Amino acid sequence: MGKHSLNGTWELVPSISEDWRFRMLHIEEVQQVGAFARTRWSPAQVPGSIHEDLLRAGQIEDPSFGLNSLNCEWVSERQWVYRTRFTLQERKAPKVWLCFEGIDDSSDVFVDGVQIGSTVGAHTPHRFDLSHLEPGNHLLVVVLKEPPKEHGQLGRTSETQTLKGRFGYWWDFGTRLIHAGIWKDVFLEETAETPIWDAWATSKLDGEKATVTIQWDAGVAARVRVTTPSGQVLKTEGTGSATIEVLHPELWWPHEFGDQKLYTVLVEDDHQTLEFRHGIRSVTLEHNEASRNRGALPYTLVVNGQAIEMRGFNVVSADHLLARQGIADTERTLMELARHTGANMLRFNGVCPIASKATLEACDRLGLMVWQEMPLSSSGTDNVPPTSEVFLQNLDRDLPHLVSKLRNHPSVVLYDAGNELTDEHRNPAGLDHPTIHRIHQMLQDLDPTRPFLPTSPSGPSYDLSEQSAADQHDVHGPWHYRGCVDTYLPFYRSRALLHSEFGCQAAPRMETLKSFLPESHLWPMNDSNEMVVHHGSWWLMGHRIEEVFGPVTDLDTYVKLTQFVQHDVLRYAVLSNRVRPECSGALVWQLNEPWPNAHCTNVLDHNLKQKAAFYALKDAFQPEAAFLRYQSPVAPEGVLKADVLTTRQTPANHDIRLETFDLAGHPLQTFDLKAGDQVELSVASVIHVRLSLRTASRTSTGEYYFSSQTHQPFKSLLDLEATPVALHLQGEVLRVRNTGTVTAHFVTLEADAGCIEWFSEGVMTLLPGETRAVQVKLTTPSGDPVERPQITVKAFNLATPEEVHA
Repeated sequence: MGKHSLNGTWELVPSISEDWRFRMLHIEEVQQVGAFARTRWSPAQVPGSIHEDLLRAGQIEDPSFGLNSLNCEWVSERQWVYRTRFTLQERKAPKVWLCFEGIDDSSDVFVDGVQIGSTVGAHTPHRFDLSHLEPGNHLLVVVLKEPPKEHGQLGRTSETQTLKGRFGYWWDFGTRLIHAGIWKDVFLEETAETPIWDAWATSKLDGEKATVTIQWDAGVAARVRVTTPSGQVLKTEGTGSATIEVLHPELWWPHEFGDQKLYTVLVEDDHQTLEFRHGIRSVTLEHNEASRNRGALPYTLVVNGQAIEMRGFNVVSADHLLARQGIADTERTLMELARHTGANMLRFNGVCPIASKATLEACDRLGLMVWQEMPLSSSGTDNVPPTSEVFLQNLDRDLPHLVSKLRNHPSVVLYDAGNELTDEHRNPAGLDHPTIHRIHQMLQDLDPTRPFLPTSPSGPSYDLSEQSAADQHDVHGPWHYRGCVDTYLPFYRSRALLHSEFGCQAAPRMETLKSFLPESHLWPMNDSNEMVVHHGSWWLMGHRIEEVFGPVTDLDTYVKLTQFVQHDVLRYAVLSNRVRPECSGALVWQLNEPWPNAHCTNVLDHNLKQKAAFYALKDAFQPEAAFLRYQSPVAPEGVLKADVLTTRQTPANHDIRLETFDLAGHPLQTFDLKAGDQVELSVASVIHVRLSLRTASRTSTGEYYFSSQTHQPFKSLLDLEATPVALHLQGEVLRVRNTGTVTAHFVTLEADAGCIEWFSEGVMTLLPGETRAVQVKLTTPSGDPVERPQITVKAFNLATPEEVHA
């Protein structure tokens, strides 16, 4: 039999009595009495999520739409019963096991009416010995208990009891939708008397040689075969471990520095084969001059001896329904979209489960580095790590299994104990906290090959604070759009050594909003609209938009304006960090969302559509970039002073040109500059500024807007003369041309629903007569081409709608 999957369609029913707690169950599939006295069972997918099973069965409505999630909260208050039949073949090995890779969160398991054991912990695999069973047909029943009671965002971290991802208990970027289900693989497996359940490899680089040590979790004899990326096969054997020396190893690198070479490792005995990938590379955290001088922790990531400037995103779960059908395709696409921006680091936040297998395999392949937090997070009332015996027992049980899912992925380069953990005074917690110390020691024992930080931010202050700018180490925030002064000033003054989380909110695309809000609740986008409040109450921003742009009376304009400010703020925030040599990294909060929000800080909508800020970051993450640094985009005295700066990767032989225009596109000023120059711009009403960087490898442009008005400073962007924009598609090149006589401002490209957009450029400002050539690729989430999708252009001042079919 070997290994036989039990994934597929099972049956599901809510438990209507407590009778299942007895050790014996009837095995008839239709019963007149007892715990399973039901005439109708619903189909259930395994792996899967109970909410999705109920949605398919018509027993709940789509929790993403309107207020429906409020009517789905009962699901996690029930016990649920799964059942299926399986056939046990005549076995060819001493043992046969029933294996569950993950049940969220705990259950009792019965075979033929007899309880064979229980499971506890969403992350922990469980194996049950079925060697006593006779070959033939058997009934398997799993009784899922209610999920554990945990705090949502406005709770106490100190009272956390498990490592279950808390975002589903309600968080600012999601609703209360507590996950439950058999969410990972179920299978039968034959083994020797002592099975091997886990195997892993570590490497040590020494010049032109790497020593690869392969270990497994049982002290038994096994054969090892390592296949190099170039196809060479290296063989050895051992008891519990084995070592292979690799001459001239082919290394795994973050993208932009080299290839992502992966070795295939097989560990096998006469009955089992475990296969995984291994990347040979070294990784450390080291000091730069500033961190050493300030007595800070080291924050510069060094891979294979190369210092890497971290730039990228914070990432959350792709969906509240963690095992939704097709979720692996979604996760892979998310990683590919992150790579499309030029990001090299993704921080997987501790409020969610650890990165999935599909996600990690994609990061390995794409050269995306992973900073993985353990599933522990801040709360609204306190952020103090728990110390209760219950939590520590759960930690001791679950953490080894979490690490086993991470340590064979070369993309995983950094660990920490959890998100935003602090002492009782809100100062970032350190290794002196007993729980963080315990996590660190466990990680050192389980996987000593990755560096560790106590938490993020790691201090000494929690927030990006103007008052403590001179001594900032690793900080978080701000996250809200706060107008034309307070939004930019913290970034302008920052001296952070690592800025591991910051953001700015926006509304999603119009078409996205219409997919989860009924027509009657699309407007207004403020706290008078119960559905808008339900989908993102923390991120309402209408009052700020009207402070800057004046009254807004329609949804289309509102969406454009929110995306315009997010685009501007995130570009400013990233580049203000990147131009400072003391800063080791800048990570945007956040890449994605698990549930559709009417306002949120993500740059990819829940349906994977890009907000405009996605393309701002695509420019800001390029190794070579230029930047205008200023305290505020508003200059009341009519003169704006700005520093012209470049990233540390930008070569010395570069040209920088700065041009200013009125909003119609008439030239005002031109400057030829070099990095370090300060420029004074004449600002009358509102001007448009273009900053162009020319290097040997590329030419990039950044568009800026400045105003001299203090009251509703950018109101004139709503009163622009309209201009036509033409689209012409030839092959995979889309030419976008402003055919009018005035500038087309904030031009954006969008494709049909269901398309994943891979535009080389998705946001632009076009001067009169200007044309941009955009590389176009459109796919489904699984990577298949889309038949004749429609591409639409939008702008602040588009004369007529323009569309083209690809």
